[in-house]
Amino acid sequence: MTEKSMVKADFVTSVILIAMGIAILVLSIQMPTMADRNQSVYSAPGVVPGFIGLMITILSFAMLLRSLKKKALAEFREGIIPKGSLGQESTKRILTTIVLCLLYAFFLGKLWFGIPTFAFIFVFIIIFEYDRKKPLSTQVKKLLIAALIAVITTAAVMLVFQKLFLVNLP
Repeated sequence: MTEKSMVKADFVTSVILIAMGIAILVLSIQMPTMADRNQSVYSAPGVVPGFIGLMITILSFAMLLRSLKKKALAEFREGIIPKGSLGQESTKRILTTIVLCLLYAFFLGKLWFGIPTFAFIFVFIIIFEYDRKKPLSTQVKKLLIAALIAVITTAAVMLVFQKLFLVNLP
């Protein structure tokens, strides 16, 4: 990426992240408190996501100011998307990641939590680690390791959220 395209990318990214940070903050404030259980306000399930949303917003605002200082708006005269960027491998990886995340979010409330979580982790590893040029027989170990990582991560996430944070997963 050139310096010009990086300034544009910083501007667009910061605007998106500010919106996302504010949404996280608003949603975390709407989460139930632990006051009905006579527990500390700081043990509410929305405290950590709220803090993360606040930090995303603050840091993204700093990135927005930095991009404006570097005259990001003037760079948009040449177009929003730099020429040739859609064909780059990094762009394909980003778009693939976005599609996987959207699919995960779509299935999250519709299926038991473990199924889409395992599938997301397993498919993500396979997409980015599997070599389509090599025969399947030479990559069985990669598939097994991806499945093992997906099982362990899914179990760990479920245990942490249900037992430690006392959050009911869908």
